Amino acid sequence: MNNYRPHVSYNNPTILIPLRLDELLRSDNSKKSHFISLGEDFVRLSSYQRFRELLSFGGGTLIKTVVFDLSTFLKREQNNTDSHTYAEFADFLTSNDKMFEREGGMTPSRRSIGLKNWVFMIIGYLLHSYSEKEAEKCLDQLIKIYLNSRNDNLFTASNHTTKDLTDARDKFMLDTFNQYVKKVPIRYKLLFGRNPYRHVSFHEGLDYKKVSLPELPRLRNRELLVKALMHKEFYRILLDPRHEFAQTMVAAGYDLNHKEYSIVRKQVSFLDGLGDLFLAHETSKVIYELYSDGLPLNNGSYRLLRTMLATNTFMTKLAIAYNLHVGLDDPIINERVANEWIPCIMFGKEMEKSNRVYEEEFLGDFFEAYVAALLIEQPDVAKSFIKDIYSRLLEVITETLPPELSYHNWSTNVLGRSIYPKSERVLI
Repeated sequence: MNNYRPHVSYNNPTILIPLRLDELLRSDNSKKSHFISLGEDFVRLSSYQRFRELLSFGGGTLIKTVVFDLSTFLKREQNNTDSHTYAEFADFLTSNDKMFEREGGMTPSRRSIGLKNWVFMIIGYLLHSYSEKEAEKCLDQLIKIYLNSRNDNLFTASNHTTKDLTDARDKFMLDTFNQYVKKVPIRYKLLFGRNPYRHVSFHEGLDYKKVSLPELPRLRNRELLVKALMHKEFYRILLDPRHEFAQTMVAAGYDLNHKEYSIVRKQVSFLDGLGDLFLAHETSKVIYELYSDGLPLNNGSYRLLRTMLATNTFMTKLAIAYNLHVGLDDPIINERVANEWIPCIMFGKEMEKSNRVYEEEFLGDFFEAYVAALLIEQPDVAKSFIKDIYSRLLEVITETLPPELSYHNWSTNVLGRSIYPKSERVLI
């Protein structure tokens, strides 16, 4: 690599950082938390996209496992300072060509920060001061180090569960599912029709603060749109004996044991995981922009805002506002979802904490899946859409609730519940 200079010895590992980064950290300590959050969110989001080939092995769940194992791996290695892998990571921090060309110099780190956080901080710094392209180059090296250290053992277990896609049942099942995707009616007007009253509400004492929402960007690819509107648990409803999908399978001589239809679930399990990570990444960026524009946020309120915007309570409000949970015009699916999966929210019933957690997790997946599909098809539109929504939400939150309020008051007034209680009742 051009301009590369090794600077790590195995006996005395030293982390060098750019002088400009050192100056930024000295001038504003909050930048440390921002760069770490930005880098970590980016690593998870981009890694999830890169490991998409694992979808056929274990679906979105396996991909998430790999992505979070990557973060755990960094934490494990930071304690083994004599290892070759530790040295690779320390070198990795300053091995970017552009950084060497543009920085005024490098300086030894005098900060007590673990290697894992240094890795995330450098990637966050590249995103902040350079470009996603430079951050992607660093991520390439990071994943290479990770995979080399794992010696491909990561994929051993998943290979044992790989199904033979030449199996006649699986081929017929996928063909039948694809026919459903092509034929199922979509409620275009409900989803994309102009609605000046579309909003979400915040609890504020006994009143409700309404925040208007932008129109939902339309996905152009029909297959992607249908999958974005299908929860990963819908495959169970397709097996309802009344449903055309189930009837087609039975007519071909196949049973309706849901354990045999996991391949259908995997077809739609990628999106909500991708959306979850994408939203976390965009949240970090939007909050920091508000902070840079003068919003007084300490580290505690910064973390709280990130936590609140990531809750399923917020995702549920957005999914309902955009009608994503009823976007498909499939009477059997809509009937069973309302009666079995989200009866409290659909019928305005008061609910215990256990019901709230389950129903909000289910509904939140719809919004995450849709923005993921938008990210795949129209990445710039997806980023602009989420920035618009979050900017509107954060403007109201921060104007209504000053940072000196307690965590409990912030979350209770905004979400209608505390983030941390042992028990609660809520109304959506």
